[in-house]
Amino acid sequence: MALRPRDIVELPAPFAARAAQGAAWVREQGAAGRAVTVVHHIDADGVTAGAIAAEALARTGVAARMRPVKSLDQHHVDQLVAEDHQAFWFCDLGSTAYMHCPATPKLVCDHHQLVRDGAEDSFPHVNPLLDGLDGGEVSGAGCCLAVALALDPRNVDLLPIALVGATADRQDRPLHGINALYLAAAQKVGLVDAAVDLSFFGPETRGLVKFLTLANEPAIPGVAGDATGAQRLLRDAGVDVDAARTWGDLTEPQRRAVRTALVTRLLDAGLAAEIPRLWRTVVRIRREPRGPTRELQEFGTLLNSTARYDRPDVGIAVARGDRGTMLEEALDLLDGHRKHLVGALDALAKKTVRETAALQWVDLEDAVRDTVVGIVAGMALGSLGLRQDKPLIAFAWTPDGRTKVSSRAPQQLKGRIDLSVAVREAAAVVAGQGGGHPGAAGATIPRGAEARFLAALDTTLAGQLGLASPTAAPAAPRGPSRQAKLAV
Repeated sequence: MALRPRDIVELPAPFAARAAQGAAWVREQGAAGRAVTVVHHIDADGVTAGAIAAEALARTGVAARMRPVKSLDQHHVDQLVAEDHQAFWFCDLGSTAYMHCPATPKLVCDHHQLVRDGAEDSFPHVNPLLDGLDGGEVSGAGCCLAVALALDPRNVDLLPIALVGATADRQDRPLHGINALYLAAAQKVGLVDAAVDLSFFGPETRGLVKFLTLANEPAIPGVAGDATGAQRLLRDAGVDVDAARTWGDLTEPQRRAVRTALVTRLLDAGLAAEIPRLWRTVVRIRREPRGPTRELQEFGTLLNSTARYDRPDVGIAVARGDRGTMLEEALDLLDGHRKHLVGALDALAKKTVRETAALQWVDLEDAVRDTVVGIVAGMALGSLGLRQDKPLIAFAWTPDGRTKVSSRAPQQLKGRIDLSVAVREAAAVVAGQGGGHPGAAGATIPRGAEARFLAALDTTLAGQLGLASPTAAPAAPRGPSRQAKLAV
């Protein structure tokens, strides 16, 4: 009996039906002799989504062309329309811009907020929001994987790459919904191992002391930012400190002893409420050796260092399995990525963070690449002592003379605000375009329109939070903590 997609993972019926429509569309393009242009976002989810699409097309015998984009604002849409494309497969974007290319055959695999204009179901469109599902339960890569599995169940080997995309999009706290189904399937067929462990970044690549001292979600008193304190805690837990030793190198009894010591430290400091933040499901890809492609978070960070720095070809190749020259290039890019983030966070620490009634904001101008300002904003919100009752809005200049906007919501505002709606509406006021997720959204607006954008955004967010109408004058500025480098 032939293997069927549902033999691997039983997806929700409406979502599975959409994936089957997508697979039929791919076959139609192949039968018509059309080359499919894979239009993908440049973050790690977009890269993994593009890689899954490219691999699925190659295995089906359909010609493919890769086309990375920062966004699908009018500027990028105009570029696509002006180019010679026979068919589009939009990956990790497209649900707000499909109407701009009505004459071109298209498939959209996206999980962001979408436009409902009556035409959203007139073409193969795989987006969980269309069926009342959660956009946080499956990534753009996961939407592409559903199509790949419908094309050929043997594409099951791409499951780990979809999980990398989900984790890079911060859908791993915890993996739920369709992502949880994918994880269970990947475990069942022996592709990954998963266990609840410390939430800290770098279990496979960071030395033990760095692994503990750089962790700030949550920050452990006497350990975060304190190498001597971290060494003392490790020794007291019976773990020998070796610069080359990683968390992944420890035995389970050793890890248990360290975890117990960390919990005790939080309890002694009266921070019991922080203990749940210690844990996440850590997933490792079984076929990968120790290094940055083994654990999902680290793999996602590696991919983020490629397309965001103008080398999408490197990220796509690594996601598709290249472990030779392209991996070496990716590692070099990762080193540059880390250095850029250090500089960007240092620049932010020197800036004034200003407040309005419902938000806090900072203008980084040309101190940070527009492709990573969202990462910097997220790191700053978690490590610079900024307010946790207001979202952070960060501006950065784009090379073409516009301004990139990135917004991040603190954990305590989850479920209370929807940045995707607020940013999209505020961007429209200044002839810009935006969108994203409730907790993280972005936009591109004309340079010089920042003040009007902020005023519109402040009004919308104040309404979402039930605050009094914002005043015209912003509150007094406040400077962030100088602990920026701890987050890198």
